[in-house]
Amino acid sequence: MQIMYIDESGDTISLSQKGKKFLVLTGCVINESDKVAIESSFRDIKLSYYQNPEVEFKSNFLRYANPDLAQSSPIKLNDRQKYDELEVDVATFLKKIPVTVFSVVIDKVGYWKQYPSQNPYEIAYIFLMERFQMYLKEQNAFGICIIDPREGQVEKSYIGPELDRIHSLLRWNENGFWQKCPNIIERVLFSTSDKTVGIQITDLYCYPVYHVFEYNKKKEDYWRYHDVTHPKLHRKGNIVDGIGLKFFPEVTKKDLTYFQ
Repeated sequence: MQIMYIDESGDTISLSQKGKKFLVLTGCVINESDKVAIESSFRDIKLSYYQNPEVEFKSNFLRYANPDLAQSSPIKLNDRQKYDELEVDVATFLKKIPVTVFSVVIDKVGYWKQYPSQNPYEIAYIFLMERFQMYLKEQNAFGICIIDPREGQVEKSYIGPELDRIHSLLRWNENGFWQKCPNIIERVLFSTSDKTVGIQITDLYCYPVYHVFEYNKKKEDYWRYHDVTHPKLHRKGNIVDGIGLKFFPEVTKKDLTYFQ
C-alpha cells in the first residue's frame, strides 16, 4: 500500500484581500513498509533537540526557529549553532528517506480568469490525484490519501465535505475533465498536521515549491527547493514538469523565472 500525505502552502484568498499569488498542494508518498522507520527517524530528531518526539515540525516553524530572526516559533532555538545543526539534520533526513513527491502549483489570477467562480483547491486536488493514480499504476499498487482538511493560513476553514465529494467522483466517475482513479481506494482520510508525522514531512517538501513560485525564483535560487524537494519530485527520465510538478494554467508559465 502506498500512502499519500497531503498539505498545502499559499491560500485560496483573492489578491485584493491580501491573498498569496499561488496555491501549492503537495503529496508525499510513503510505502507502508517504510512508514515506521521514517517516522521513528523523524521522532529521533525531535527528541534530540526538544526532548519531545511529539513536537510539531512545519516549514514556517523551522525557518523561524532561527534565533537571528524576530518571528516567533513553537520550536524556537536560542543557540545559532544548534539551529544550524537542526537545519542540517532535517535536510539530511528529507534527502535520504525513500519517498516520492508530487506538487501542483495553481496561479490563482490565471485560474480565476478562466474559472472565476471556482475554488482553486479543488482543481489542485484533482491534478494531484491524477498523478497519484498514474504512479500507482506504474507500481502496480493501491493507495490511500491522508490530508489535513483545514484550509487557510490564519482563519482555518473545514473543507472535508468538498474533498469527500471530489474524491468519490475521481474514484468512480470519468469525464472529459479528469481521469478515473480506481487505484486510490477508500475515502480520503482526514487528520490534523500536529498529530500526523506524514503531513508534517509533506509540509517540509511543500513550502519550498511555494517559495520559488511566490517569489519568482529559479529552482537553484532557493536551496530548500533545489537540494531537498526537487530531487524527490516524481519524473520520467529527467522530466519533472507535468509529472511530479504540475503548473496550471499553462499560459502563465511564460511570466515565471522558474520556466525560463
